[in-house]
Parts: sequence; structure tokens; C-alpha cells
Amino acid sequence: MTRIRVLVVDDSVVVRRLVTDVLATSPEIEVVGTASNGRLAQSKVEQLGPDLVTMDVEMPDMDGIAAVKALRASGHRMPIIMFSTLTERGATATLEALSSGATDYVTKPANVGSVQESMRQVADNLIPKIIALTAQRPAVRGPLTVRPAPARPPVGALRPGTRPGTRPGAHPAGPAGAFARPGA
Repeated sequence: MTRIRVLVVDDSVVVRRLVTDVLATSPEIEVVGTASNGRLAQSKVEQLGPDLVTMDVEMPDMDGIAAVKALRASGHRMPIIMFSTLTERGATATLEALSSGATDYVTKPANVGSVQESMRQVADNLIPKIIALTAQRPAVRGPLTVRPAPARPPVGALRPGTRPGTRPGAHPAGPAGAFARPGA
């Protein structure tokens, strides 16, 4: 079984470390890299080809929403989980991120009494979503590639089963009396 390759994007070094440590507890997941903003996330996606990205919403230089839009515009189709606090402002931003192409969201723990409790909440909410969203992942990583359409014959070329002088799709003429008027 191949492990799920995850890129963790958050401007907080503490949150990046917490998420990385939590994901390391799952034998199905491997954190392949981290980034502190959306601009760095774009280059890390190109460089590392992760199966999934966790993305903070509010970050300096390029926020999570702009990063999602840029990744989708460049053809990347891996799942992106927004990882934010759902304050009123955060909820609006998360909805905007989802409408911009993010796949899902997980709420960051807030007002939790201990680091262990924060880690438990992240593990309970994030790991199952990562596994579920990558269950049907394609074997090929990187941007979505568009295959060229099959070549079409030039206009006016004969299709198999047609004769010169007939229109494509027209039925060959039958016996001479086939189009005779009734009663003639």
C-alpha cells in the first residue's frame, strides 16, 4: 500500500508542527512537506506532487483562497482541505475557499485546555477526511493533463461504406421505382 502524500500549509509554525506530528501517527499518511503561505505552497505542489494539501485560510503573502484558485487554475486536482478557525470571518472565508475549488474543511481546535487535546481533535477530524478524500486517488500525480481528441477525417472525406457522389450519412439509392408516387 502506498502512503498518502500530504503537504501541510499554515503560516503558524506551531500549527504546522502540530498537524505534521498528528499525521505522522497514521501509518497511511506521509507528510512530504510544509509551506508557510500560498505562494510557497504552489511551488511545493509542483515540486513534491502531494496527493492532498491541508491549507490555512488566512496567511501572509498569498492567502489560502488565492492559493486554491491558483492551484486549480494551473490544473491541479488533488483534494485541498481548508484548515481554519470558524469564527464568523473564518466561516465566510472557508465558504469562499470551497466555492473556489477547495474540497473540504476542518476546524482548527480553539480554546482547548492542552496540546494533547488539540492533537486528539485534529487527529479525529483530519485523518479520516484525508483517507476518505484520497481513497480513489489516481496513480498519476501532478496537473491534470488533457489528451488530444482523436483525429477526424477532413471535411468531404469518404467514410467507410459510402460511395463517391453520395453525401455522408445518405442512404444509397434503391431500385428505380423506390421513389415512385403511390398509384403511379
